[in-house]
Amino acid sequence: MYSYRKDEYEKYLENKTAKGVKKNVIRREINHSDYRDTLFNDMKTHHQMQSIRSELHQISSHQLNKVSLSPFDNKRYILSDGIISYA
Repeated sequence: MYSYRKDEYEKYLENKTAKGVKKNVIRREINHSDYRDTLFNDMKTHHQMQSIRSELHQISSHQLNKVSLSPFDNKRYILSDGIISYA
């Protein structure tokens, strides 16, 4: 999960990623400020997504409510300063 903004030709260009979140949700509903709030205020963000799945050859539509942005990383050890981390 990361986001960055680039000032180019007097307008901001954003590049955003979030693993496990549909691309249209990232493009339409998540802003760069949401990433900043998640990181600095320890907030979790949930979003609803639509998905089409096949179960036993029967196609159905599902509505998922997933955690889209989370500041917690259980695969790294973060030191007390909140910046330095170890694998």
